[in-house]
Amino acid sequence: MQVKNKTIKNEWEKFVKEDEVDKNKVRDVIIESWQRCKNYNLDPYTGKGNLVADNKLDRIKKQNQQLIETAEPFMRELAELVKDSHIVVVLTDAKAMILKTIGDEKIMHNANQLRFIPGSYWSEEKVGTNAIGSAIEIDKAMQVNGSEHYCKQHHTWTCSAAPIHSPEGELIGILDMSGPFKRAHPHTLGMVVAAAKSIENQISLIETNKELRIANKFSSAVFNSMSEGLISIDKFGKVIWINKAASKMFGIDRDSAKDKDIKEVIGEQTAVEKMLSNHQIFNDEDISIYRNKERLYLNASARMLLNKSGIADGFIIILRKMKAVKKMVNRMAGSEARFCFGDIIGDNRYLEKVKELGRRISNSEATVLIEGESGTGKEMMAQAIHNASLRRERVFLSINCAAIPQSLLESELFGYEGGSFTGAREKGRPGKFELASGGTLLLDEIGEMPLNMQASLLRVLQEREINRIGGLEPIQVDVRILASTNKDLEKEVRKGNFRKDLFFRLNTVKIKMPALRKRLDDIEKLVEHFIFILNQKSNQNIHGLEEEVLDLLKEYDWPGNVRELENVIERAVLLTEDGYIRIEHLPEEFRKSVAEEEKRIDSNSLPLLKLKDMEKLMLEHSIQESKTITEAAKTLGVSRSTFYRKVDKFNLKI
Repeated sequence: MQVKNKTIKNEWEKFVKEDEVDKNKVRDVIIESWQRCKNYNLDPYTGKGNLVADNKLDRIKKQNQQLIETAEPFMRELAELVKDSHIVVVLTDAKAMILKTIGDEKIMHNANQLRFIPGSYWSEEKVGTNAIGSAIEIDKAMQVNGSEHYCKQHHTWTCSAAPIHSPEGELIGILDMSGPFKRAHPHTLGMVVAAAKSIENQISLIETNKELRIANKFSSAVFNSMSEGLISIDKFGKVIWINKAASKMFGIDRDSAKDKDIKEVIGEQTAVEKMLSNHQIFNDEDISIYRNKERLYLNASARMLLNKSGIADGFIIILRKMKAVKKMVNRMAGSEARFCFGDIIGDNRYLEKVKELGRRISNSEATVLIEGESGTGKEMMAQAIHNASLRRERVFLSINCAAIPQSLLESELFGYEGGSFTGAREKGRPGKFELASGGTLLLDEIGEMPLNMQASLLRVLQEREINRIGGLEPIQVDVRILASTNKDLEKEVRKGNFRKDLFFRLNTVKIKMPALRKRLDDIEKLVEHFIFILNQKSNQNIHGLEEEVLDLLKEYDWPGNVRELENVIERAVLLTEDGYIRIEHLPEEFRKSVAEEEKRIDSNSLPLLKLKDMEKLMLEHSIQESKTITEAAKTLGVSRSTFYRKVDKFNLKI
C-alpha cells in the first residue's frame, strides 16, 4: 500500500505542477476528480473545510432531522466496531455539509484541525477530492486513500463514503468513515455501504409506516380542511372518495364523482396510467386539464395504499394549484431576497437619496429600472425593494439575461409544453414568469436581451399573460418587474440596440446606483463591515488597518466598485499575520500608486506658476472637494471672511 501511495504521490505532484498524469497508475475516477478540482482553481496545498454560522447549521440540522435520527444508531454501531482504530464516522447532507461526527478523542482532535466537524462543507469544490464530495459528484460509493486526495493536507487520511437515498431515489446524505492512511482497508468501504443501505431501508420503512398511519387515521374532517385536492382511487382507477378542495377544483359533485373512472375526473394523465399499470407512484408532476373552458395547471403527487400483504390496494392522488407550490419552488431553486435597505452599507448623500427613493416606491407596483456600473449593488437594491414591498412574503426570482444563450432565454422566461422541441422534458416546464407569479422578477443585465426577445417581453408587460413555447392557451401572470443594467439604455435606444417602447415601459422609476468613486466617504464604513464579516466567517481577529492604507483606498478610482473593494479587503485579510492590514497587503496597483504619488510630489517636478495663479487654483480645488464653505476655509487655513474676499477677488462661483 505504501509503495502504491508513493507512486500516486508522484503522479499527484506531476498533475499539480505540470497538469500531467499517467492513467495507468491512477484510477480514472480520481483523475476526473482532480481535473474538476483544478477547474475550480482550488489550491492543492490547503484543505480546511468552510464553516457556516451556528444558526445556519441549526436550520440545516432541522431540515435533516429524520436523516440524523435514523442514521445515528448505525453510526454508533460502526464506531463501536472500529473502536480504538482512530476512525471517525461522519454523516453529511446532500450538499456535503457535515451534520454529525462520532469518534475517539485523538481522531476528533485531528479532524478539528481540518475543520472536519459539524457545520463544515466537504464538497469537492471546497476541499478537493475526498470520499464525501466525490461520492456526491458520482452518486456512488467511493474510497479515497492518501495521495489520491487533491489537497495535500489530506494525504495522511483515508476515507470511505457511501450515498444515502430517499425512497424515491433522491440523494439525501453521505455516510463516511475516515482515519489515518496507514489504517486504510478495502473492507471499510463495504462496511460503510452496508450501513448506508440499512439507513435507506429504515427511512423507507418509516416513510411507509407514516403513510399507512395517515391513510388509516385520516377522517373526512381532516381531508376536507386541506387546501390540496385529494382523490382516493382503488387499484383499478375507480374513484372511492374526493375531498372538498378537489370537488371545487374540478367543478364536480362529490357524490357523483364516486365510482367514476379517474380519467373522467382529471382526464388522461400519463403519470396516473403508469401508476395503475406498474404500481409506480409519482411526485411533483405538472398536469393540466380543461374545466369550464379554462386551462387548470396543477402539481400532482401520488401515494400507494398497501394491504397487510404489502400489495397495492389503492392510491391517493394529491393535487395542488401551481400558485401553492411557488414558494417551495423558489426555495429549491436557491433564489431568495436576502438583503434589506439596512444591508446597503453607507450614508453618503448620493446613496441616501437612492435608498430613500427605493423605500418610497417599494409598495407600488411600478416597474423599476436600476442602472449602475458592475459591482455597485444593483441586485441588493432590487432585493431590498422586494423585501420592503407588499410582495415580501412571495417569490423573488432573478434571471441574468446575459448569462443565458439566446436560444434558451425564451424557454427560461416563458416555459414550454412537453415535447415542444428537441430535448424538451416530456412533462414540460414552467418559466420564470410563472414561477414568480405573485412575487417579483428581476431581469438582470436587461441591456443584453436580444431585440426579438424584447418584443416578446413588451407584450407580456402589456398583457400580463404569457404563452409557453408550444402552448395554445395564454397563462395569466401577476409579477412585479424590476430590471437592472450596467449600460445607459437611453444611448442603447439611440443606437438601435434597445426598443424605445420597452425602455419607456421599464423606466417608470429609474434608480441609478452611485459608483464607489462618487461616495469615497463610505469607504471606511464598508471596510469595517467587510472585516467584521470576514472575521465571522474565517474565525480570524483582524483589528483594523493602517491610516495610510485607508488614505490609499480613498484615493483609488475603484473601477470594480464595492465588489472590487470587498475583494481587496478579503485578500488583505488573508495575507496579514498580525491582525493589521498594511500597504504591502494591498494589490500591486495600489503599491504602484504610492510610488507614483511620491514621484509626482517631488518638488523638482512641480510646474512653476505665478503666485496669484496658484492661489486661484487652490481656491477652485477647495471649493470642488469640500461640502461647505467652512470646510473649504479650514482646509486652506483661513477664516470664512478671508475665503469670501479671495473668492470675490478671482470672481469664482461657490
